[in-house]
Amino acid sequence: MRKGKMVIGQDVLSLADGTRIHTVKDLVIGDPAQIVALLVDEGGLLSTSTIVPIEAITRFGKDAVVIADSTAVIPASADARVKAILTRKDRLVGKTVYSTDGQKLGSVADMYFDEVSGRIDGLEVTGGALADLAKGTSYLSADEIERSGPDVVFVPPATAAALTAQIGGVQGALQNVADQAGSAAGDVQASIQNASAEEQERRQQQREQDLAGRRSGTEVSDENGAVVVAKGQLITADIVERARSTGNLPVLLEAADAAKAEETRQQHEAVLQQAGDSTADMWDRFTAKIAEMTDSAGQRVDEQQTRSRLAAIADAVGRPVTKVILDRDDQVVLDLGDIITHQAIQQAYDAGMLDTLLGSVYKGQVEFSRDEMKAQKEATSSVDRAKGGAAIVDDLEQRVQTAERERAAEKERSKRETEQSRQQREREREARAEQRATDASEDESSGPTDAKASGTSSAKAAKP
Repeated sequence: MRKGKMVIGQDVLSLADGTRIHTVKDLVIGDPAQIVALLVDEGGLLSTSTIVPIEAITRFGKDAVVIADSTAVIPASADARVKAILTRKDRLVGKTVYSTDGQKLGSVADMYFDEVSGRIDGLEVTGGALADLAKGTSYLSADEIERSGPDVVFVPPATAAALTAQIGGVQGALQNVADQAGSAAGDVQASIQNASAEEQERRQQQREQDLAGRRSGTEVSDENGAVVVAKGQLITADIVERARSTGNLPVLLEAADAAKAEETRQQHEAVLQQAGDSTADMWDRFTAKIAEMTDSAGQRVDEQQTRSRLAAIADAVGRPVTKVILDRDDQVVLDLGDIITHQAIQQAYDAGMLDTLLGSVYKGQVEFSRDEMKAQKEATSSVDRAKGGAAIVDDLEQRVQTAERERAAEKERSKRETEQSRQQREREREARAEQRATDASEDESSGPTDAKASGTSSAKAAKP
């Protein structure tokens, strides 16, 4: 089993000639839910996307994906499944998870899939940055999904309760500290160490037999980076056997014991909630500051590509070419040494030769004497023949302007939503703080009253 985001960004290596061919950009998910291909090139302005079908992958490794040779990389349009998926633009990551009775549980942050068949076995559910910081993410088995649509993943109410009960993050860390002295894992280990060798063996075997049916408290991976069990996933007999075969059984035991230790969290609920609220408040103030800053990296990739293409065109216009540029019918667009004009840019684009033209610009330094500074236009020069006009440049500039407007509008909308969400969380934290203060006040008022009453009674009993 592999985790999706661990694969994205890995190099794609050719086993035949030992070369790096591409990098994994994304996972292509089909219906039913399974990985059908890896997207290795998203395509540019004038090119198409390319993929590696799941069947063509030789091995998922810890740091790279291995394919037989470069022929495994094909255009996305050549695979009917992938072409249909990319046309729909349906993405699993980001979908909201709800129970069938309308309880919002978070959104899909990642997925776990079988590296042979591509089948998606489970999802990682996030409640957002603050919730993950305080509580950690949750594991949702694919078998527990009741229905999935373009925007929402539905699960039964019982599954919703199990997701809510999973704990980690700040709360898990504080709980582990609080339970350290008497944690289930520590008690079991100490008990085994103090027993005889024969008894140790018996208890160890019993622990292994009891693994199936328990949940894992942490994510366990093998030496190749494959996920043996996800955090919060129900441990099955197959998972136990795989952990044993890969030498990860001791780690799986610890993960199961960690999950068992978490069952005591009710004893520390008020302390954990207060700590989580404090951490969330600090995080809100930090993100509010960050939101006030301009993040140039937040610009969309396609806008950056368009700007880069515009800059390359602007630099090329007015320079000579170092080769003859021909169209598909072998008609000369520009001859060797001709000056690049806007008209030539458009002709090269229409002929599908714009990349070739921009790669053939002469950029050497040329020095002129004063007498040579006056421009000369021969009757055969490309400048003299040029009539101006470059629709492709106008189109690219329009794209940039549109992207800038969209980004400004999105930034403003996101800023409003973030502030509204922060204010709502602040109100909820204040309400919980008031409730804790009320509970503490009631405990204090009831405590001394009982003690006073007890003292009065004792004093009366002591009189002769």
